[in-house]
Amino acid sequence: MNTAVRSHGFTALGPLHEAFARLTGWAAAGAAVLLGAFSAVAFAPFHFSAVLALSFTGLIWMIDGARGHRRWGRAVFMRTWAFGVGFTLISMHWTAEPFLVEPERFAVFLWMPLILLPAGMALIWGAFGAMAGAFWSASPSRVFVFAFFFALAEFVRGHLFGGFPWNLPGTTWVPGGALSQAASLGGVYWLTLLTVFVMAAPAAMVDTRDARGLVLRIAPSFGAVILLAFGWAWGAQRIAAPSPLTEQYVVLMDSGVPQDEKWEVGPDAVMVEYLRMLTNGESEPGDIIVWPEGAVPTSLLNDINALDAIGAYLGPRTLIAGTTRYQLEGQNERVYFNSMVVLDENVSRSGAVALYDKFRLVPFGELAAAQIIPFGQSISDYLPGAMQQLARNGFQPGTGPAVIFADNVPPFVALICYEGLYPEITRAANLAARADWIVLVSNDAWFGGGMGPAQHYAQNRYRAIESGLPMARVASRGASAIIDGYGREVLRASPVQDAPSGWSTTFGRGKLPAPAKVTLFQSRAGVVLFWLTLAGFVGLAFATWRR
Repeated sequence: MNTAVRSHGFTALGPLHEAFARLTGWAAAGAAVLLGAFSAVAFAPFHFSAVLALSFTGLIWMIDGARGHRRWGRAVFMRTWAFGVGFTLISMHWTAEPFLVEPERFAVFLWMPLILLPAGMALIWGAFGAMAGAFWSASPSRVFVFAFFFALAEFVRGHLFGGFPWNLPGTTWVPGGALSQAASLGGVYWLTLLTVFVMAAPAAMVDTRDARGLVLRIAPSFGAVILLAFGWAWGAQRIAAPSPLTEQYVVLMDSGVPQDEKWEVGPDAVMVEYLRMLTNGESEPGDIIVWPEGAVPTSLLNDINALDAIGAYLGPRTLIAGTTRYQLEGQNERVYFNSMVVLDENVSRSGAVALYDKFRLVPFGELAAAQIIPFGQSISDYLPGAMQQLARNGFQPGTGPAVIFADNVPPFVALICYEGLYPEITRAANLAARADWIVLVSNDAWFGGGMGPAQHYAQNRYRAIESGLPMARVASRGASAIIDGYGREVLRASPVQDAPSGWSTTFGRGKLPAPAKVTLFQSRAGVVLFWLTLAGFVGLAFATWRR
């Protein structure tokens, strides 16, 4: 085991580099967990992006020390895995909230979001960290190696087994700000690659080489500063002017009932609150009204009383609503879908004007274990009651990304909750038929009132930046807003003063912004940019490599 580490480079940073590099065993694992946990404040609602520079630098210096171990592969894996555990546990601790909505039934499964999720997700970081260790050197090359493998790890995390691309480093920049505009060129994964490099670059200023090379040590940091300067200047000119507004008014509504009360009060009480807002005089004929995911605690299209009420109160307006629905298959077996429907005043007679079924379902939430794991249905028969329900019950996925066309509504990309994390969904829908805007409905009431809803909102805004399309986002007990094609907030729904006690009812009405120009990411060249830049980092790694 290597404990004699001498640091060379910037004298002031030398002792700090040695302190990280000499850590071993539980001390190293604990420090890595803390570094990962600390990096959580780089994301919404804080957006203290600079902390990633401290976290990534500390991790790289710990890998410097791990590479001197006889069993360096395991040492590097453990450090990067522990970093991932700390990051996932703190930044995504809100994933435990859905299990507390009905604690008497599901609290027993809290180990899944608090232990299984961090430990499992971190395996990706650990594996790619160990691969990075195979190409490690004491030279500044290691910064490019780290950025290459960390960005690949994030790409895999966003796609493996359906993916969970939550809190990618590229989303640390305030959405709608100058630096976030780079996502319009190569997407959030390309921005993640550049962000990791920029934040890791200071680590190169100190290394263990007993050789001169101050200019080479500074070079990555100098390049990072140049990238930030050009990125900010280009982004600032891109958002220098406000987006022009169309004449189409959009109304955002959320009854705001707490998730643990929604099914207790029943559909009638929730529907009355929506109808009250419909008739408050603030919306006009021709408006498009948007309700959130699971707006009413009933299968809206299967509830004739709810449809009669909507038809009676809607008038010459159009409603876009999130709802569960079911259809009968086989021997009267109900198959459920998580859907978005477009309704008009004739809904009682003619049904939905348009329909979209969510296809990217949440694993173990909407997509049941029996649909994920081979032989899952057979295994579920042997599980205890609550776990059996979790394993068996799930939604049927829809057919795929879609642009929805309906009378009196500009064509839009439909996104339901979890789908708003995936750049490829909006892009794929737009390649088939160009939309004018994005409609995203969500139920953030599951996430509690802390970091979860803020993170979800920030990441959704990147879909507008990537595509250049404005967005109407309505989230139950979350941020409901109109976003322009640059990720900037144009309107935020405000609380309704006379809402039922304990409900966070919100209402907002504003004009829909015009789409921005088609972005580079929306073209085929945008996806290639990520892979070309990865290849460029390989070249830079070899160019700066020293034995």
